[in-house]
Amino acid sequence: MNEQGESLLEILDELVDIVAHAKSLPMSASVMVNRSELLDLLETAREIVPDQIIAADSVMQDANAVSENAKHTASEIRERANKDAESIIAEAREQASRLVAQDQVTIAAKSQATRILDEAQTRADALKRGADGYASTTLNTLSDELNGLLDQIEAGRAHLATRHEEHDS
Repeated sequence: MNEQGESLLEILDELVDIVAHAKSLPMSASVMVNRSELLDLLETAREIVPDQIIAADSVMQDANAVSENAKHTASEIRERANKDAESIIAEAREQASRLVAQDQVTIAAKSQATRILDEAQTRADALKRGADGYASTTLNTLSDELNGLLDQIEAGRAHLATRHEEHDS
């Protein structure tokens, strides 16, 4: 199992297995192992470590690049979303302002129309009162003049009747 393509963990597992299954020396915690087999595995581990560290570094760099790219993309998306949100809010405020302005114009127009109608009604009422007063005064004057004329007519008739009586007598 000492092929070049092995992983460091596989080699360490194999070393542990060799030591665990090695023959024990009597009266000691030591074991008998094949020196060349252990040295071979340790050399292979030494050779693999730099390759695996380089591979791990490459994986870490790739992971960092992906992470940085994701952060950059997220930042761009967040910026675009903020700009879009600001634009939408600004547009909504403008539209609300226009609607309020239109509403205020409508309210002002209705108020002015009501005021104009009230003024027109007041003027019409004043004109009617003035016309009624003028007509009443004119009719009273005419009535007085007609009464004066009737009195003159009666006086003229009476004078004629008196003359006529004088003439007949």
